Amino acid sequence: MRIRWGILGAANIAYDQLVPALRRSNRAIVSAVASKSKRKAERFQVPTIYESYEELLQSPTIDAVYIPLPNALHAEWAIKAMNCGKHVLLEKPAALTESEMIEMKTAAEKNGVVFMEAFMYQFHRQHKRMKELLESGIIGEYRHVKAHFSWMLRDREDIRLKPELGGGAMRDVGCYGLHVVTQIVGLKPIKISMFGKIHPEFGVDTTSTCTLIDEKNRTAEISASMELPFINRYEIIGSNGSIIVDSAFRPDVSNDGFGKITVRDENSHVIFFERIKDDQYLNQVEHFHDCILENKEPIYNASHSLEMALYLEKGYQSLENHSIVMDVK
Repeated sequence: MRIRWGILGAANIAYDQLVPALRRSNRAIVSAVASKSKRKAERFQVPTIYESYEELLQSPTIDAVYIPLPNALHAEWAIKAMNCGKHVLLEKPAALTESEMIEMKTAAEKNGVVFMEAFMYQFHRQHKRMKELLESGIIGEYRHVKAHFSWMLRDREDIRLKPELGGGAMRDVGCYGLHVVTQIVGLKPIKISMFGKIHPEFGVDTTSTCTLIDEKNRTAEISASMELPFINRYEIIGSNGSIIVDSAFRPDVSNDGFGKITVRDENSHVIFFERIKDDQYLNQVEHFHDCILENKEPIYNASHSLEMALYLEKGYQSLENHSIVMDVK
């Protein structure tokens, strides 16, 4: 069986990454795109173009939808899609608030459809390898995690600079670091503080840092920026050394296309190095297909997305109130 996909919106991430990955799968058919811009939709070269999202969602020829709309529209259209019986792969971050994510989780359960937030990077093999190394004890007990993702946003009209659309650096790229810390490494914060530069013209954080502390007093630092050079990496620091993952979130656009894992001992000597190439976008959609066709639960499910929505919301509360958010639950 092949899953018939519809795309809500003609966003670049859909055109450049997700749709090509679907076309690399022998279990997917990209059937339709819905967009107000016929010109943007036509570049997808799909059988059907809809002028409205509602038309696509009402179509009986669509099984699953990918939603790469602005952050502030995620909950509305994901819920509408699920209420139409469509499986939903939703671009990150899934929600701006915990309450939005609760509504999406409820809609998925009520309609019996697969829902997954599209943190595609986690499907790259380098993170499984990192976990194997961490669990081996090679760096001892981990005590601190640092994650950084930055890039230069030069388009002043970009939606990521619009607060009403859920813009901001921590939501755009910082969420990757927050995800790797809390969902891959597994540090669950009880305290969150976030500080950042609020752009005086746009009113969103263009550079920000989020600090987490868990019940074991382990710490994490997540930095994000839309005005610094392109860097994406994280480091786990333990009692006996550290594990560094370079090109951690977008290895596909690194110079050589590889993710890189380095282990250093307590004296900072390199004791392990590995380069890993993989197809994280294809792996993501194949896992999503497995969940639909074999009635499986996603390895990253709505409950995990609910955690992420809570942490992001608490981070922005801290930023706005210049405070530390205590007892994160």
